Amino acid sequence: MKKLKKTPRYVTEEVYAERTKSPVPIGRSEVNDADIEYVQRILKEDRNFFSQTLSDMLHKEWRDEIPYDDSSVVQHMYYLHHTQARRWTVEDYRSLLYQEAALGTIFPIILPKVFEILQFNIKADGGFYEGDLLDAVLGISPDFWKEHQELYDTACRLIRNNMETLSKTEYSTDKKILEDATAFLEMNE
Repeated sequence: MKKLKKTPRYVTEEVYAERTKSPVPIGRSEVNDADIEYVQRILKEDRNFFSQTLSDMLHKEWRDEIPYDDSSVVQHMYYLHHTQARRWTVEDYRSLLYQEAALGTIFPIILPKVFEILQFNIKADGGFYEGDLLDAVLGISPDFWKEHQELYDTACRLIRNNMETLSKTEYSTDKKILEDATAFLEMNE
């Protein structure tokens, strides 16, 4: 019996349109053409992104044995060092964003993919709570955003385009994400 692959939580607009014969998914926010062009330009600049592992991106191979006795964060980072980006999940991206001190240099490479996921579902989650991926983006240091104004502008457009969805708060985490998103928009004003 042939094993079917699971469809990821995020799907590009082109793939969605091809599969459903519908140009925009129901409930999906408006996609800004500038955002799409930016993501496409970044991904074209690094065509082999999805075949790379974290070790490839950092130009540093992790040769140690599997860290069974270390924390789950260390074990997860080991996994990402040895797994191609095409196999990464929302949780993997969220986890990478929380490792800013060690991995901030690859943010310009992975953020366009994160934005693509968030364009499809602004409240995408990596398993902790709804919206934890956006929360990880909002937690990136203001110094990074000052150095990468184009990424900041893209993140701001993404948040503004989804403010109605973010305003529908049910849980305390939703309220905190909405507050953080509002503060994020005001950061460089």
